[in-house]
Amino acid sequence: MNFNMRMKLSKILVVVCLLFITFKAYTQVNYQQQYLHAKELFNDAKYSLAMEAFKPLLEREESNPFPAYSSFYYAVAAYKDGYPPLAKNMFLQIKSYFPKWSKMPEVNFWLGKIYFEAAEYNQGLNVLAEIKDKTFQENIYNLKHHTFSGIKDVEALKEIYENHPKEKAIGEVLAMKIAKQPLVNQDQELLDELITKFNLDKKGLDLVKVDESVFKDKYKVAVLFPFLMNRLEPTERKKINQLILDIYQGMQLAMDTLKAQGINVELFAYDTKRDSAATARILAREEMKGMDLIVGPFFSEPRQLVQDFSFKNKINMINPLSTDSDVIGVNPYSFLLQPTNETIGRKMAEYVAKNARRKTGVIFYGEDSRDSTLAHAFKQRIEKEGFKIIINKEIRKDETRQILDILVASGRIKDMASDDAKGRLRLAQDSIGYIFVASNNDLISTKVISAVETRGDSIMVIGSADWLELPVINYEAYYRLGAVLYAPMYMHKETDAYEIFRDQYVRKHKVPPTQHAEIGYDMMHLLGHSLNKYGKYFQIGWDEEKFLKGYLTIGYSYQNSQDNKLVPILEFGDEGLEVVYELEENKNEDRKK
Repeated sequence: MNFNMRMKLSKILVVVCLLFITFKAYTQVNYQQQYLHAKELFNDAKYSLAMEAFKPLLEREESNPFPAYSSFYYAVAAYKDGYPPLAKNMFLQIKSYFPKWSKMPEVNFWLGKIYFEAAEYNQGLNVLAEIKDKTFQENIYNLKHHTFSGIKDVEALKEIYENHPKEKAIGEVLAMKIAKQPLVNQDQELLDELITKFNLDKKGLDLVKVDESVFKDKYKVAVLFPFLMNRLEPTERKKINQLILDIYQGMQLAMDTLKAQGINVELFAYDTKRDSAATARILAREEMKGMDLIVGPFFSEPRQLVQDFSFKNKINMINPLSTDSDVIGVNPYSFLLQPTNETIGRKMAEYVAKNARRKTGVIFYGEDSRDSTLAHAFKQRIEKEGFKIIINKEIRKDETRQILDILVASGRIKDMASDDAKGRLRLAQDSIGYIFVASNNDLISTKVISAVETRGDSIMVIGSADWLELPVINYEAYYRLGAVLYAPMYMHKETDAYEIFRDQYVRKHKVPPTQHAEIGYDMMHLLGHSLNKYGKYFQIGWDEEKFLKGYLTIGYSYQNSQDNKLVPILEFGDEGLEVVYELEENKNEDRKK
């Protein structure tokens, strides 16, 4: 190759190199301009356009200095534009491709936020735990607090806390949620643990603790009942408020017994007339502040007035009939004589968990709010025990036929089903172990019993002791079914104590005692002895006692509780009716016949 040719090739190479350098510089300028353009769209909240503009910058090439930043802003824009899954995938890609990137704390924070919003709490907590930068900690705490405050189900929050017991934000939110529950539903043991563990402010949780009782020579008990004295007639016919009168007559008779035992208690009766104004006038009397205990009232509007008065003046109150936890609310001075619907549901679930042959079951409940509360409490507890509810159904009064449709399982009762149900038999023979009936509706209970009897398989039927009043069902039917009935305030009527009470009542009132007279008597017997033994704030003593013996009933259990936790259960055995009950924590099981 001659000299001239070599010179020409050299010139060509120089030109090519210059062109390459120029092209490379031009491309670099393009990346820069593209990034600035995309960022401007992002800052203007034009997120869809920004995503399109960032796309060419996502490639990991040596000449592209912006793939990490572009990926980050692309992900944020996707989130802002309503595509959290796309944003999550991009953030995860950043973690994979750029693990040592300086902006990784921000990436993890966004991932945590996205996981939380998708209710993937464990993943969110895990990714937030990777952030060690102290400048992020306050924002992380606020994010956690906001997220877990939005969870309404306390049981779900408990599960998250169990998986992450060191998370203060969860502990604080859980403590607040528990503290806002009606007292009868509060997990006091867990609440105490959270307060101690995370050094929480009890005042901030609005907790009121009764720490010391007051002892007196005589205790005054105000009875706030709707006596309706202005509507009573001097006849022997049943009064419009006979139930109220029966409770009060039972209480009065108990006073005679207490007096004979040297227990000094005095009753003061007030007529609330089912009226808020009348109740307010009663509470305005100066003498009311000197009361040691209030019994009643029964109706919601007067009851709220008395709740406020009870809390403000630190006077205990008790309702003898209600099973509604809202009656107690968050008043530490308020009690129910009977178990709440939640307590009954939980206790029956614990019984079924120990005694059912199969873990699958059915729940039927009525239209009343009491029924749905009872059913929910049973379902929540039984599922926690590892059991399964395959049907959980509300049965309306005019739709009880559905029970036969649902429980049809063989040709013998196929004809009893509606045309709709024929050909789509839902529950095969021996496929379920138990049916929980949360209703006192006669039609519901008789349909369930009839269907289960006709099926002929072994299903435990759980219902209310009120079923015993049904004339169409006898002891043999319950025995064949292996039925189990919950019986709050169950009375032993073949004891010496009951015979003495009955004789006294008949001598005084010339008629046999009703169930409500029995309740009034037993309640006053319990309260009189409790005031005498434990003082004005008898709940302090109740907390120390696992079991409080009843006079006509089996007894009571108020340990760390505002309602009676003792729920007698009736079993139908070879030798007759058997009453079973278990105290809290499944200890000290006691059986009586």
